[in-house]
Amino acid sequence: MKYSCKSAVSAVVFSAGVLGFAPTPGAAELIAQAQIATAPPALMRVDVSSVCATKGAVFKITNRGAQWPRTGVLRLYYADDNSVIGQRRLRLADHQRVTFAVKPSVGAGRPIGVWLDPSWYKRGFKFDAETTCP
Repeated sequence: MKYSCKSAVSAVVFSAGVLGFAPTPGAAELIAQAQIATAPPALMRVDVSSVCATKGAVFKITNRGAQWPRTGVLRLYYADDNSVIGQRRLRLADHQRVTFAVKPSVGAGRPIGVWLDPSWYKRGFKFDAETTCP
């Protein structure tokens, strides 16, 4: 039996009546206005690595999942006091890799951390990678 949206609402209200529950006035309208649950957003699947090189701290980000649905923000921090060094917007395609270096003059022997902040879901703050270069 096929149900349209309206008949499915009527069936729910009718079923409640058959089971001994008296539907409250306006129940059909409330059910019709209920939001349908949606699938959770795709979580970010990335690998972030760091290494010290002659050009400074080098970070490599690899997207291990599908293309990001929206832009995110890549933030660089001094990891010892969580102060922001810089940030940029970023949107990775599926399996895209991004490599960047932090100059030795910027790091100056302090620990540098990278955190990716997606805009499509709330993600707890924890460095994705951290390194200290001389």
